[in-house]
Amino acid sequence: MNLRGASSRRDEATIELTPLIDIVFLLLIFFLLTSSISQASSSSSREASIPIDLPEARSGSATVTGDPVTLSVTSEGKVVVEGGGGQLVGGSIEEKLLELHKRDPKAQILLRGDQGASHGRVIELLDVVKQIGFKKVDLIIARPKK
Repeated sequence: MNLRGASSRRDEATIELTPLIDIVFLLLIFFLLTSSISQASSSSSREASIPIDLPEARSGSATVTGDPVTLSVTSEGKVVVEGGGGQLVGGSIEEKLLELHKRDPKAQILLRGDQGASHGRVIELLDVVKQIGFKKVDLIIARPKK
């Protein structure tokens, strides 16, 4: 005897997979974005902005103070100017450095040269900085891994 009615078949419960897949995908995107943001903020902004393979040396000291201007020479020879406590206007590197020298003649200049960059390109940039009138330029190196 069937008390539920004429139908003796039981309806099967189903789980819709589309919303489940959507939620898993959104969670994956969330974790990927938050992990990349926390990774970028954990390293210094000077090192995170332009990937450069710095030459290694044991000597030297870490004396970076304030907001230095960083000149980065990539392995292709491209020069990128960063920092300086404000926007450096001008089209060429020389114009940007001249404007900075007018604002602050004692600004700290950091020169980061990639190991694959031409030695001549790094020396040209160092010469431009000295000709503009900056008295001190610090070369950035990496400590050897032990």
